[in-house]
Amino acid sequence: MEISDKLKQCRINKSLTQAQVAETLHVSRKTISGWENGRSYPDVNSFVKLSDLYGVSLDLLLRDDRVLSYYKEQEKKSLQIRTVAKRAYILNFIMWLLSYVEFFRIAGIHFLLIPVLLAINIIIFMSYYDNWKKLQHPRYAIKISLSFILIFFVHVILNFANYNFISKISNGEVGYVAGFMLGKFTLILLMTLGLMIVVFGRDSLKKTINQN
Repeated sequence: MEISDKLKQCRINKSLTQAQVAETLHVSRKTISGWENGRSYPDVNSFVKLSDLYGVSLDLLLRDDRVLSYYKEQEKKSLQIRTVAKRAYILNFIMWLLSYVEFFRIAGIHFLLIPVLLAINIIIFMSYYDNWKKLQHPRYAIKISLSFILIFFVHVILNFANYNFISKISNGEVGYVAGFMLGKFTLILLMTLGLMIVVFGRDSLKKTINQN
């Protein structure tokens, strides 16, 4: 018997509606319907809950080659996603450090490719990072928000202490200052996001290591 048929039969045996099962598992009725029609499969936690709800063994529910193949494929995709996130995290750390070379113009170096690469890498990391659920915790979300604001304004203060910026203001070069500020604030935003990833995104690195 296919897993979809098993789930439907087990629910009927318990005289439960799809809505009742959905409410118990905290999912939508459409999700339950998808499982019973073979359009999708429950995750591992849902299988455990279904096993308890229907009073059948987990082994009985999972005894389906297609389910096992599905989970193997999902695990492969998850590993690939975590690998990309890990590499993006490492590259972000490097680009974040290099961004200070551009920010302070160390040794007169001005390399616009640094913020561009940092921006691209930040987008890649955010696209593949898989632990956004931690932001659902109010305290953690507040911690991240306050950290972002603090780091951003520290960089802004450092920018106003920049010798080139002060000299240009003193000389009344308004056009230069406007362009300078736009570029600097863009860089500051990227640097702040980069540091936020370094501090709060390191769990992506640990997960990948553990997985390997």
